[in-house]
Amino acid sequence: MKKWWGGLLVILTILTVYVSYTFLRPLELNPIHVADHPLSAQPLKTMSVGINRGAIGYINPEDGSIHCRALGSYTTPHPTASIAKLITVQVVLDHKTPAGGLASEIITMTADDEARYWQTVASGGSNVKVVTGEQFSLKQIIEGILLASANNMADSLAIWAFGSLDNYFVVANQWLEQHNLYDTVVGGDASGFSSLTKSTPTDLCKITLQATKNPALAEILSEAEATMPSGEVIKTTNRLLGQNGVFAGKTGYTDEAGRGVVVASHQNISGIDMTLAAVSLGNDSYDTAFTTASHLITGVAQDVNVWLIDKGTGLGEISSRWGSISSISTSHQVVIPYWVDQPPVVTVRVNYPDSDSLSEHSIIGQLMIDDSVVNLIAANGIEPASLWWRFTHPF
Repeated sequence: MKKWWGGLLVILTILTVYVSYTFLRPLELNPIHVADHPLSAQPLKTMSVGINRGAIGYINPEDGSIHCRALGSYTTPHPTASIAKLITVQVVLDHKTPAGGLASEIITMTADDEARYWQTVASGGSNVKVVTGEQFSLKQIIEGILLASANNMADSLAIWAFGSLDNYFVVANQWLEQHNLYDTVVGGDASGFSSLTKSTPTDLCKITLQATKNPALAEILSEAEATMPSGEVIKTTNRLLGQNGVFAGKTGYTDEAGRGVVVASHQNISGIDMTLAAVSLGNDSYDTAFTTASHLITGVAQDVNVWLIDKGTGLGEISSRWGSISSISTSHQVVIPYWVDQPPVVTVRVNYPDSDSLSEHSIIGQLMIDDSVVNLIAANGIEPASLWWRFTHPF
């Protein structure tokens, strides 16, 4: 009898140890598998345009950041001519935008403003006529600056906003530094007629795209014409307006700068609405400048690609030996625009769970696409192993 009880005790001890081991031993999930997403580089279409001083760029629709790159071999600062007026209007509006809108601010022309008009006429600069006592809305002044490229109005606006051109230069150059436009300097005047105002194609691309982010400026730049208080109708100098999505642009010419054009275009790329820009500087004629800009704005739409990852996109799976499986998906949508010759670097970081289960939507890693990060989640979770499965699978 004692021997029988002794044998039973041994069996119960072994069974207790076995049950304790199988029920309490830690289990691990199977290795996580996330699909690769290789992106191959392609040559830029705009490289075939053959431009010495140019640039292309886009606004990232995800975060509003501006990305521009130079085309051609001349990337050092050169005189901007009237393209500098895009700086003038942005600096003024950043300093004082009327709460009631641009049309609500009325500016009365002084004798100095009229004298400045006649000086502009005498120097051969672009102009819009003003007379002492004439009243313009702030919107009309900016229309004169951006559409007719009036040098006199650019200087008058800067002096109205800051008291003097010297004061304007200080604020304008601070504005450039704040926007990381380190290859651009403003001096001489607010119109760009002076060769002291210089920039690069890349910086002018960024300045153009920055201007389009201001709704009031984007509206004015999209106008084909505008009426001044005198009844004079001024017309835009942007020949590409309305073609191939072009909604904004600016021209500029001086002997030192040559003829330059900047344009911005709305394009739909892979289902995503984007704003693109093209810059063509230092041309010997406006025909050449606009032809080149047209080729560039067409090419940049092919040189920018967009990788769209929707929320919940399945990128892999995580499973267990006991049959519980969950897909791995993205926690939110991410839009990644990129240059086709510089596809983003894609890496995956996995946080291996330290238990045998996962709750629904648990974060199990990150998909890193250049500077963008999207969490990877267990779409439907992983159930823990059942007691029976543990009991029947000791190894």
